[in-house]
Amino acid sequence: MRFLWLLIWLFGVSGCGQENPQALRWLVASSTAECARQIANEFQQSRGITVEVISASSGSLVRQVENGLRADVALLASDEWMNRLESVRPIAVKTRRVPFGNRLVIATRSRSVARAPISLEGNPPAGRWVIGIPSSVPVGMHGKKALQKLGWWADVNPRAVRAANSRAAVTHVNSGTVDLGLIWASDTSEQCQVLAEIPSHLTGPIAYHAARLSQKPGSQQLLDAICDSPLWIHRGFIPPPAQESNR
Repeated sequence: MRFLWLLIWLFGVSGCGQENPQALRWLVASSTAECARQIANEFQQSRGITVEVISASSGSLVRQVENGLRADVALLASDEWMNRLESVRPIAVKTRRVPFGNRLVIATRSRSVARAPISLEGNPPAGRWVIGIPSSVPVGMHGKKALQKLGWWADVNPRAVRAANSRAAVTHVNSGTVDLGLIWASDTSEQCQVLAEIPSHLTGPIAYHAARLSQKPGSQQLLDAICDSPLWIHRGFIPPPAQESNR
């Protein structure tokens, strides 16, 4: 566990050097890292409060908090992991919010000749897949659920690479080390081609959960900035599932 904590510290925290005790520490699901760092920078400029962003899979972040990692705000891609986080940070129960959601897609590396879309009926496509680790990575949790409902899991599972977080899954797709990947729609780019969008009735609701984890000054203001930012929708996330159903 100590080695894993060091990896998160080295690769997840914005900036470098020793911890700033005055800074707010914000834990974010890896799929939100890019937007989170921009929001953190804007918050620091407007409020004068430094924000350290630590990104990893939602499951990894929660386990680190359970093992003593200090944090003031969290943004996770899973209600299940936020429920678990509430057991060690009770303040999250009262401050929890759902600012946005996401969609799951099947994608492949972009090529000069576009590949035909994938039908979700019949047998799964051949080739090597990548899927997030279902036990800890939300994109993998939802991906496994969808594959099971499609009747594809038994076929795809033996030929699927496991990714430690959503961005690792995207890297496999973009580099062409796999033929197909189950990734978030918000992670797609010109480097990959979307072959199918997985309907929500197969994945279940996909919602991101944010909450305060401490009473540190500025933590509530940071939570408000996170939940009120229009940047999420601009970057490919979608309104929370409850809002979508009311449209």
